[in-house]
Amino acid sequence: MTLVVQDLVKHYRTRDGTVRAVDGVSFAVERGETLGLVGESGCGKSTTARMLVRLVTPTSGRILLDGEDVTSVRGAALARMRSKVQMVFQDPYASLDPRLTVERTLDEVLAVRKVVTGDAERRTRVRELLEMVGLGGSVARRYPHQLSGGQRQRVGIARALAVQPEVLVLDEPVSALDVSVRAEVMNLLTRLRSELGLTYVFISHDLGMVRHISDRIAVMYLGRVLELGGWQTVSDAPLHPYTRSLRAAVPVADPEAEAGRRITPLAGEVPDAMHPPAGCRFHTRCPHAVDRCREDEPALREVVGGHRSACHFSEQLYPDDVGRRASV
Repeated sequence: MTLVVQDLVKHYRTRDGTVRAVDGVSFAVERGETLGLVGESGCGKSTTARMLVRLVTPTSGRILLDGEDVTSVRGAALARMRSKVQMVFQDPYASLDPRLTVERTLDEVLAVRKVVTGDAERRTRVRELLEMVGLGGSVARRYPHQLSGGQRQRVGIARALAVQPEVLVLDEPVSALDVSVRAEVMNLLTRLRSELGLTYVFISHDLGMVRHISDRIAVMYLGRVLELGGWQTVSDAPLHPYTRSLRAAVPVADPEAEAGRRITPLAGEVPDAMHPPAGCRFHTRCPHAVDRCREDEPALREVVGGHRSACHFSEQLYPDDVGRRASV
């Protein structure tokens, strides 16, 4: 299933003004592809995720599933849409009902959505779902507090898969887990995508994490996408200064090289989403900003080979990377 987002906007009105949480985001995710959506806390990526599954209603813009506009569907049409697009949340404990066993949690989804009929058929399907995510049958009668963080997140993934979706929106799915468990869950997600033909939107603040599962990466900052391209070029040869700062913060595997690295922290704080700066939204923290950056907002444009950057000076700042891509 192809997911297309066109100029998606979410503004929240408060007593003090309007918070521009998401302010014109566009991207497309092809069937079987994973798009990584990465950025600092408060950039709007989780709000975007919630709009994709219609937990949050967009202020404007469009969400298309295989060409069908689902931005404003309601009732039965919304239920059908949510059977196709499911979400896995960041905190597996908070997203599970503590009063229900794992078996009841999954059975309830199957019964309400009428995925399978009959008690015996649902019990069989519950066992299949648990096996699919690498959990044994003994987990079925446990409550969320009796599970480890990794087990709870596997239950959350099983619950999302219960309705046989085509798209999974994964909002920081491993950030609440121990480091030792993260790789296991990431491997599980990779396997499920291959076996079930799923399409993923994978959201994280960690560029290093996103690159391991994504086909393409979109980098968000203050409600906008600043860079979009293939995972390797965005993570290894980014064309926007903000992405360069994210890459610099990713630890390297070599302990000696990591110890010898000199990392210059990104200056300043993310501006208030209620009062975003004029011009380029990143100019208040960008070491390369000039007057044009403060006055003229750059479009997300193709710089080379399908790699897009919302920077006026990508070619001038990174000529070697642009040149290598152009010569391929």
